[in-house]
Amino acid sequence: MEVILALVIVTGATAVILNLSRFAERSPLSVSSLEYINTQSKYQALLLGVAVAVLLAIYFVNEANFSAFLVPGNIAAPAKGVSWLGISEGESWLSLGTSLSVFITLATSTFVYLQFRNSGGGLRQIARFIPWILLFSVTNSFSEEVVYRLGIIVPLVGSVDTAYILLISAAAFGAPHFRGMPNGIVGALMAGLLGWLLAKSVIETNGIFWAWFIHFLQDIVIFSAF
Repeated sequence: MEVILALVIVTGATAVILNLSRFAERSPLSVSSLEYINTQSKYQALLLGVAVAVLLAIYFVNEANFSAFLVPGNIAAPAKGVSWLGISEGESWLSLGTSLSVFITLATSTFVYLQFRNSGGGLRQIARFIPWILLFSVTNSFSEEVVYRLGIIVPLVGSVDTAYILLISAAAFGAPHFRGMPNGIVGALMAGLLGWLLAKSVIETNGIFWAWFIHFLQDIVIFSAF
């Protein structure tokens, strides 16, 4: 029953998210003369609305888990070992989270650079948009972590084996990125692995800090490119 509830919440939210751009483009509201900033501002406002709806849903599904995971958590908690990723048993999430923040951001930067290298943009052009980049990165990372991490973890922890929870989060996060950024098969696989790691961080630290922070850094790279 818990799995069905989690899937309904996340697939329903995803279906809405995939159509938010159309609503944002049609909205007559304007916050900027620049089309991308104007559309993205409306998209992020709508996305936050989806996140709030998911928060309400998972609160009623499992109030105890909701209160347990919607916190920063113990950012130095011991991690469970994953040999194929080089994660040692008992390694502190403080060092692991820091390392993942650097390496995953470098990987995302490389992938995004290869896709945008012929756009003609540069760091000087990005500088004046830093406030917008940071704002969009905060709202987007928080909203997506609510949907694709808490939306799965809160209903399932305590009822479903952790290994399955991680796989569900990976699949739920990776699939929409086939059309997102990073995109294509490689982008979806990258996002799936990221979703797996971020869900692992939430469960093992009993909090959302590392998942949100690592996601936030990736969004800085992506919004800078756009």
